Amino acid sequence: MKQSIFIFLLSILGMQSVIAQTSFKTDRFRLTLSAVGQLTEMTDPSTNKNYLALGEKAPLLKIRVGNEWEEPGRAVFNSKSGTITLSFPTSKISVDIKVVQKKSHLVFELIRLSAKEKVNAVYWGSYPTIVNQTIGEVIGVVRDGEYAIGLQALNTKTLGGVLKNEGGIDDSRGSAALAQSYGSSLQAFSLDRSKPRRISVWNDQYPDVPVEAIPNETTIGSKIALFGCAEDQVLTRIGEIELAEGLPHPLINGIWHKQSPETGRAYLISDFNENNIDELLDFTNQAGLVSLYHEGPFQSWGHFILDPTSFPNGNAGMKTCVEKASKKGLRIGVHTLSTFINTNDPYVTPIPDKRLAQTGSSKLSGNITATSAEIPVESNQYFKNIKPSTLHAIRIGDEIIRFREVTAEAPYRLLDCQRGAYGTKATDHAKSETVVMLMDYPYNTLFPNFNLQQEIAGNLGRFFNETGVSHMDFDGHEGCWSSGEGDYGVQAFAEKVFQDTKHTLVNGTSRSSHYYWHICHYWNWGEPWYGGFRESQGDYRLENQPFLERNYMPNMLGWFLLSATTGAEDIEWMMARAAGYRAGFALVARYNSLKKNPNTQQLLGLIKLWQEASRLNIFSADQRIRLKNPANDFHLEKDGQTWKLYPFRKYTFEHTKQLLQPGQPTYSEWQFENKDAGQPLNFTLTFMGKEGSIRNPWMELDGYFKLELPGEFEAGNSVVCDGTTLKIYTNKGSFKKQIELNKPIPTLNPGKHTVKFDCQFPEETELTNRFIIKTISNPEIIQK
Repeated sequence: MKQSIFIFLLSILGMQSVIAQTSFKTDRFRLTLSAVGQLTEMTDPSTNKNYLALGEKAPLLKIRVGNEWEEPGRAVFNSKSGTITLSFPTSKISVDIKVVQKKSHLVFELIRLSAKEKVNAVYWGSYPTIVNQTIGEVIGVVRDGEYAIGLQALNTKTLGGVLKNEGGIDDSRGSAALAQSYGSSLQAFSLDRSKPRRISVWNDQYPDVPVEAIPNETTIGSKIALFGCAEDQVLTRIGEIELAEGLPHPLINGIWHKQSPETGRAYLISDFNENNIDELLDFTNQAGLVSLYHEGPFQSWGHFILDPTSFPNGNAGMKTCVEKASKKGLRIGVHTLSTFINTNDPYVTPIPDKRLAQTGSSKLSGNITATSAEIPVESNQYFKNIKPSTLHAIRIGDEIIRFREVTAEAPYRLLDCQRGAYGTKATDHAKSETVVMLMDYPYNTLFPNFNLQQEIAGNLGRFFNETGVSHMDFDGHEGCWSSGEGDYGVQAFAEKVFQDTKHTLVNGTSRSSHYYWHICHYWNWGEPWYGGFRESQGDYRLENQPFLERNYMPNMLGWFLLSATTGAEDIEWMMARAAGYRAGFALVARYNSLKKNPNTQQLLGLIKLWQEASRLNIFSADQRIRLKNPANDFHLEKDGQTWKLYPFRKYTFEHTKQLLQPGQPTYSEWQFENKDAGQPLNFTLTFMGKEGSIRNPWMELDGYFKLELPGEFEAGNSVVCDGTTLKIYTNKGSFKKQIELNKPIPTLNPGKHTVKFDCQFPEETELTNRFIIKTISNPEIIQK
């Protein structure tokens, strides 16, 4: 009998490893776990180099009970079931983690909690590494030039990143990987969402918001993959993980979108309709762009009802546009604001949906009639927080009401109430009825709770299926935070749209997030509304490029606006940057602007030419470095199989107010040498400064040609001479007017030249006048 017991115990010990170390392996990665649940190595087996930052805590999993985080005190591996059991001594809770060792990666899945009702969050890691060269904060991959280590969340409930608040919002660009003093860290977390909660929502704009439970959405099932591989194999490895674990794996023409040459292509944003679609498709083709994208096709967001003015045949009319585009090899795209709901949408009017997101509620403290302008409420808690609100909207039953403010002292009353707002019906309401404060946004929109959010995702999927539209942006993606579900809501919304759409859906977003990376084709940030063609968010556009590269996303330069007065120099400036970074972009060009610009055909041809050159990869490494620099201008031509890249040389001078004795000339005089061929004088004069103005500027070339510009010019204005015309632009870069010249612009011959410049300064003005002369140089010949 004793011998039988001894043999039985041996068999149990054979299945349960309680030795000091347990290792798990892939072809290029070895992870070892200690008997107390801490990682002791993250090693590349081919070199036997351990990339774990020794001396740092590295728990496989932490749990949170109440507000306290707890690390494991014991780890037992059952080799037969492939399960790690972690024990947490303080809370006396144990968890089971299923481990699967694959050639490409390791999978860890939380499959059991002994007291799941007590655990409100779990945290994978953080896993500290000594890698510090390139930190992919969104994708969750760190690399050192040779080797890479990565973490991938394998479902939407698992959020790659740091848990910063109870909603699970990360308002940074990403934190699945973070730079640390010792190198870097990888981490992910999951929240229990199966119980009703009261939390601060949308970066604490809305405190103590009631968030409904999502049935059965506990931390059980939270799942990650860990991997290591050669740096140049990271994308391939992630693709293998997607296929093995059932993650989104979008294709374009049969190729995974992360490796497709079609991903990150430039596209045209315009206001096409059923009447002008053919012309705008032709414009799109002339520019060599891949998609025609409508900037605002919907009458309302929520149900995504098309504007009948542009699409009188509704979805059928849009489908016809898609079919025409398809015959030309083009996509049709539409712009949305994700979960933003217009106040004219059926979710709002005439009967508001009970699932519209709320910040909180109170009760009526008395009866009101359909005409009551003051509404008594038991509490002012949610109604006094109107700083983030622009609509001041409440819902009582089926009526939406707007109010000016709530009284600060009891008895609380909502004042100056506008009854029956947004087409709802004003009606009597009885004491104790619920008064809901609605969450809104300055775009005259409301928001959904999580249940309605997912229904709206289904509406989008249905629209794409009915019309064939295959390109969109999840702009306003952060609107999903209104549900109180943080980045889980962001990812769940995108995944449902992706799953419901039965064809390839090229998509971008306003928010980068870890799991959504698998669905997203590009992040195209940078807008044209805040300055000139070159200046609007110029630094921001270029600063984005390293971020995109370290997260394995295609380079994109954002949106640029082609107006009725845009010229070739600005277009080639944009295209030079695009060629340098091999980047895509969006060109905003409305129908009327394309028709009115006298150079539209030339401009679209230049865009197509530069894109062809970039896709053929004709530029050398040195040329690409120079093309990236926004201070440089270029012109590109093609003659048969020969390409000619013409760089511009710039001569920059500045003139400021001078205090001199009476009668002494105040002009500035500059000398420069034109080392290039003779050519018309090309210059830009900018009045630099935040405020103020100058009057009557003039310039003189070589003592014989004097150009006078009578009038007043404000700070930020510029005068541009392209050798034939003279144009004035505002401080926002908008075309203001063209100056008619009474004599031709002179030719700038090779050799030395002198320029004089002066203007009148009002006494209080301290503007700097920047004068830049450009000359086009001999071409750099490229044979391809």
